Amino acid sequence: MIATFMVSAATHYLIMHTSWLTAEQYAQLSTQVQGAFIAPLPAFETLLVSGADNRKYLQGQTTCDLDLLGTDNFLRGAHCDAKGKMWSQFHLVSDGEQLVVLAFRDELNASAEQWKKFGVFSKVSFTPGQQRYAVFGIGGNNCAQLISQLGFSLPMPGAVSRQPHAMLLGLASDHFMLLMAQPDAQQLMQQKLPFAAPTLWLAQHIQHGFSYLEQTLIGAFVPQMLNLQALDAISFTKGCYIGQETVARLKYRGGNKRAAYILTAQTDELPAAGTDIEVQLGENWRRSGQVVNAVNINNHLWLIAVLPNDTTPADSLRLSSDSAPALSLLPLPYSIN
Repeated sequence: MIATFMVSAATHYLIMHTSWLTAEQYAQLSTQVQGAFIAPLPAFETLLVSGADNRKYLQGQTTCDLDLLGTDNFLRGAHCDAKGKMWSQFHLVSDGEQLVVLAFRDELNASAEQWKKFGVFSKVSFTPGQQRYAVFGIGGNNCAQLISQLGFSLPMPGAVSRQPHAMLLGLASDHFMLLMAQPDAQQLMQQKLPFAAPTLWLAQHIQHGFSYLEQTLIGAFVPQMLNLQALDAISFTKGCYIGQETVARLKYRGGNKRAAYILTAQTDELPAAGTDIEVQLGENWRRSGQVVNAVNINNHLWLIAVLPNDTTPADSLRLSSDSAPALSLLPLPYSIN
């Protein structure tokens, strides 16, 4: 029996419109997989950045330090506007002289539009990578055997394991993203592997304190509001980049009063990105924050939300909706101080 899982309508559309994952294959995906699993992630895409100035150009556009990018590692980073609000957060990996930006489709499109606009003054070009790479997520307990079965060595967090036409990024000790050439991905989908629904990986993504930007929230947050300083996605020692003044001021002078938190609830609801979260003050409730990403598996809701950075488990929180389910705050797997 295939378990019930829920994603937003926009994410469902992205999943179903791909050349390497058929509707029939998608319909067979389950959240009932025990142990290690591999999940197609067609809502995540790549952008290929080429040209002699590709590293120099992105160095002046993003929060990460491209001088630290080698063949054995990847970078986390963000792309901000002049006020320090994020167009996107992403993973960046090298493929020969080419750079590959990996992100959720909404935010990748937003950044690509801006990069192309100003890239005409540099020796740099941008090519959508959806016809070249398929994206998978790997997670669950005891991943090492599954990763070995796929032909990769196990990458440490922050590292990249490579095979011809494929790269495996270690996001955490049990949480990975796999880029694979589309013809190879089509063959992979024919194998007897523990394939799982994308939501199983996305739930784990939230549980690790990771997030991505859906269309509604593009331009809404500075990087520290999504804890990117705790995820090594901001360099405070590199040169200038767009939005750097705001990002640096929040570190050295303070002023950022919000952070990302993990919450859970027992409910059949699936809140959209931007849905309000309320906190109880006496007999009243008031808006406290908003949902960034959410997944519902068998009426178990997982979400990551931006809230005041002094929020504690003692606070009474609820989703702003008709049924207003109570939300429980879970500990982050890293320190945001």
